[in-house]
Amino acid sequence: MSLNYGDIKSIQLQIETVIYELNQVEWSEISVEDMISLFSDLITRLWLIHPFREGNTRTVTRFAGLFANAKGSPLNSKFLRDHASYVRKSLVLYCVEEAPEKEYFLNIMRDAINDF
Repeated sequence: MSLNYGDIKSIQLQIETVIYELNQVEWSEISVEDMISLFSDLITRLWLIHPFREGNTRTVTRFAGLFANAKGSPLNSKFLRDHASYVRKSLVLYCVEEAPEKEYFLNIMRDAINDF
């Protein structure tokens, strides 16, 4: 199984697109379950761009916490940090093209939101 990380020639455009999509959602207007699903999908897309040689998971989970908190949806980024290995593995499973397994990342995001 494999992952297709972002194309180096369009990293900036890919990141701007995901950030734009994140900002278009009225997060306070959707249910928690819909928010978890949509937010997880967008955060995973951001992670898959993989702009750094090292630290993509740390950077994206920290961004997710800051963004969610700014939008009024508290996300316990410390919880994600404390389970960094699981987060990384669940992101990989979410993004595997041949047979994605999204439930692991959705579960940890659900826990990070409900743990707050």
